[in-house]
Amino acid sequence: MKKYIIISAAFFLLLACSVVAQTQKKQSSFTLSGKIKGLKNEKIYLFTNDADEAVTDSTYAKDGVFSFKGKIEEPMFFTLKIAGSRNQAGIFLQPGTISFYADKDSLGQATVKGSQSNAEWLEWSKTWRDIASQAGPMYKRLDSVTQRGKVKASAEDRKVFDDGIKYLNSLTADAVTAFIKKYPQSSVAPFIIYDRYIAYPDPEMAKSSFALLGKQAQNSLYGKKISEYQRIAAKTGIGAMPDFTVADTTGKLVKLSSFRGKYVMVDFWASWCVPCRKENPNVVKAYQKYHDKGFEIVGVSLDTKKDAWMKAIEKDSLTWSHVSDLQGWESGIVKEFGVKVVPTNFLLDRNGKVIANNLREEALHKKLEELLK
Repeated sequence: MKKYIIISAAFFLLLACSVVAQTQKKQSSFTLSGKIKGLKNEKIYLFTNDADEAVTDSTYAKDGVFSFKGKIEEPMFFTLKIAGSRNQAGIFLQPGTISFYADKDSLGQATVKGSQSNAEWLEWSKTWRDIASQAGPMYKRLDSVTQRGKVKASAEDRKVFDDGIKYLNSLTADAVTAFIKKYPQSSVAPFIIYDRYIAYPDPEMAKSSFALLGKQAQNSLYGKKISEYQRIAAKTGIGAMPDFTVADTTGKLVKLSSFRGKYVMVDFWASWCVPCRKENPNVVKAYQKYHDKGFEIVGVSLDTKKDAWMKAIEKDSLTWSHVSDLQGWESGIVKEFGVKVVPTNFLLDRNGKVIANNLREEALHKKLEELLK
């Protein structure tokens, strides 16, 4: 398998032969060194999940002084973490010599020099913090009026919240666009697109933002991740005709296309997913109201334990078809359809074509009312 990053001399010696054979891009050395004030002789980790395989290196800081060396093909996002602590810092590394200085209790406020990519990342991070800070009061207000989800928000309160979120989404879109136009060839730009519009799926924004990138950024590691996401997302985009065969709760194989002739919502969820469980009563109401008119649901669980899956089905009174291979995020169907977050759903027409995505709350009822008058 192709390796994007090799950290530490020992790791390099073990994999050097296979990497030379498998990696066509030229790798360049990087050195990350620095000091963490207040840290004694403690273990620290440097890791990334953005290579084809997760890679982790570690070292012992001596009176807070540390150093990592490795090879990297292009700028990539890493996390520096103190063992036994939740305190960590995200860093964009690139070939060259990079210095890192921070206090033990505030790694996220480190001074980093020698990485232009990290300077760009810090610029974006400040912009994003300013936008995200406005969301907190909105959610607190909604929690207050709904007594933390125990009662339904009034139409007026819900509109205030929804309008606020739309405003923040607009600010985010403007900020992402401005950053891309300023740094069209930067590896940080596609990373931001992935972070904002793929980790929290918004295929249309991902597509329009990606089109603004320069060729170098589009062909970067994160640019290629976006391209792969778009390829997979097309399988559940409007007009697509997805199909799958997965075992139900009894072990019987269920084929999605066998439901042709009905409007079918494929609902990805899990017993451990709090937003899913909060949405389930709304889905139950929709099913009860429209099932006899030709509406069906196929629930696809990301659970790994059958008992938890079955108990959630019973407790939430989910009386429709349920399937799962109990592989969680490693599930073949989850990977095939690019599911990055739950709940996720898509609605099929009677011919098996996707006509809507991620319908929740009132939007689900309005769409079904429109289709099944």
